Amino acid sequence: MDQTMQETLMSNQIAIFIDFENVALWAEQEFLDFELTPLMEYLQSRGPVVIKRVYGDWSRFFRYRDDLMNHAMDLIQIYSVRAGKNRADIRLALDALETAINRPQIQTFVIVSGDSDFGPLVAKLREYGRYTLGIGPRDVTHPLLIKACDEFLYLEAVLGDLTAEHELHESVRSDSELARGLMEKALRVHAQRDELPVVAAKLKQTMLQMDPAFNETNFGHAQFKNWLENNQDVLNLYYKETQLYVAPKDYEVGTEWSARTVASSPAPRNGQATTTIQLQHASSSHRSVDLPPPVKPSLRQQYMQIFNRLKMTSVDFATRRDVLRDIYRELTEHPGERTTDDLLDELCNRYEGLGLARSKTMLRQIWQMGFRQRAFDYGEQVASVHVPVRMEEEIKSEAGFVSRAESGFVYAVLNAGLEIDKGELASILLNDAEQQEYITNLLDDLEARGMIARQDDHYSLPGQSTIPFADEPALEPICMDIENTIVPDAMVRTPDKARALAKTAMLQRSQDFAASARSYLMACRVQWEAIEEGEAGATLEDLRWYMASYASVRAGELSQIHRDYARSRPYYLAFFYLVQEDDPLWSRMRGLINPMLSYYWVNAWRELGLNAGNPSLNATTPAEIAVRAATHENQDLCSLWFMMTSSLAEANPGLLRRVANQIRLNRSDSPVYQQIADQMEQMLME
Repeated sequence: MDQTMQETLMSNQIAIFIDFENVALWAEQEFLDFELTPLMEYLQSRGPVVIKRVYGDWSRFFRYRDDLMNHAMDLIQIYSVRAGKNRADIRLALDALETAINRPQIQTFVIVSGDSDFGPLVAKLREYGRYTLGIGPRDVTHPLLIKACDEFLYLEAVLGDLTAEHELHESVRSDSELARGLMEKALRVHAQRDELPVVAAKLKQTMLQMDPAFNETNFGHAQFKNWLENNQDVLNLYYKETQLYVAPKDYEVGTEWSARTVASSPAPRNGQATTTIQLQHASSSHRSVDLPPPVKPSLRQQYMQIFNRLKMTSVDFATRRDVLRDIYRELTEHPGERTTDDLLDELCNRYEGLGLARSKTMLRQIWQMGFRQRAFDYGEQVASVHVPVRMEEEIKSEAGFVSRAESGFVYAVLNAGLEIDKGELASILLNDAEQQEYITNLLDDLEARGMIARQDDHYSLPGQSTIPFADEPALEPICMDIENTIVPDAMVRTPDKARALAKTAMLQRSQDFAASARSYLMACRVQWEAIEEGEAGATLEDLRWYMASYASVRAGELSQIHRDYARSRPYYLAFFYLVQEDDPLWSRMRGLINPMLSYYWVNAWRELGLNAGNPSLNATTPAEIAVRAATHENQDLCSLWFMMTSSLAEANPGLLRRVANQIRLNRSDSPVYQQIADQMEQMLME
């Protein structure tokens, strides 16, 4: 290694300090399994990590210790003086400052927490000339911490919980629009400096100086270049001497940009077209010429969007098949002997020994293919990476497991309400359009399992109409509201109109529940009619998203404004019915699941005119609310909670299992807590 490279590595050294109490408690409240691997892989991609310290009470978080130690983390024990009090912040701050003073070669400090108490620490580190990267949960990180950092990244994005398809989620959609505005402001700054077109890297640096919270990863893009390409409706991109340059859409290219400028970007992957601008020479000036995008996405493009959302594009066909076969062999040879985490660690080490570049994140994405199609058996426990696992008994062969896992892509296509083109599906899934018989076999398997229905050569989700869930009893209140909604004759019935109505509803949500409910309901009706009329781009997946959003605001309107708690219950249950863990809505609506469940149970107190005490929904988990209700001295409250929880067990059994598991983990040594968790499990079996 030459001296220049050694100096570069020395100057790019990174120190990581993780407030584990903060992030792990957030993950548990959001029903996530906190996994360190994606976070470490991201940080290691930015430079050599030389200090890795994580702070917590390891008697409380003992199940995470092995994963942390496997990443060579230095576990700092912080004893809790009382429940709910996080004492890690002082020790973490002292260690970070000591490192800044004594280790001048470490220039980048990463603080993983959402606690605003770390704001002064970050400010002091910047005074020492250190670059600060903050990482924390989107919904709980205080703005003061975000603004204090040189750069801030949302933890959900690092853990892989966001993709480009999730931009319909309220917070992501709003942040996306703010980011576009930030980019336009930064371009105006460079225009004032006469620096257009500006190098993309310099543009990002300016954006970070203006707002440290910007990061393309938050919007599902691995690189800044990809995010720019996704916003070419307001900018033009140029390549010159292998560098990427950016300018506003209406900017006229000067004479210094001659015909030698590279006309287009490198060839895109996965056959996806790009719209990079070509410079044309003219005697008077040089202008960029727009390549208009297609008005409607093709069926293949819609398939590719689903393929991307399932995170299947990051793994080539041969690797996917190889890993699926290894998973099958391990589970059949060692059934119930290891957790998911242990199995993936073993495979990761095996591949590393063979010189194969297969990260644990990649293996987890492939594992999820089988998980979504319920190919794994976790016994009586909640599905988790920390629970022993075996192969589902009905899967008898390696080929059967592979096809079960890959059938998830075909199911996702039908779940979105798209037509089946076997050639296109085979081309995307198998890289061979001639393998249509395999797609037929996947469809047959889905039909045999009752997940889809077939009439002649037409496939759809089970149901009697174009909207297969129109007659679902759990959705009856929403479907009746949609049926009784009158759409003005002048209003177009297109997916774009439904999307615009949903966007309006998002903006209204925090100000006016009733207005938001009306807008969401109109979006539902417009989307419903667009699907029935066969409008291009009208998907069942978006309809379910609008319906779940409507159910959430209608439940809020009835319970919080009208105090009609009994009438709000069917809307809560409709929301829980729609947002199942193996459905794409789970990722889109994850931020609402925890507060919706908390409100659902707290309403039992309110319905009986009782004081719920201090059920702060920001600090109290659904598990804690459930325990308080189940052990309350008022028997009427206990009975009402039991009835409401039984209804929840019918609507979304997986969600109730997660709460029961959370109760066991929080107080594993308490017989009362064990009894309540057992009660919940009993409801699921009745």
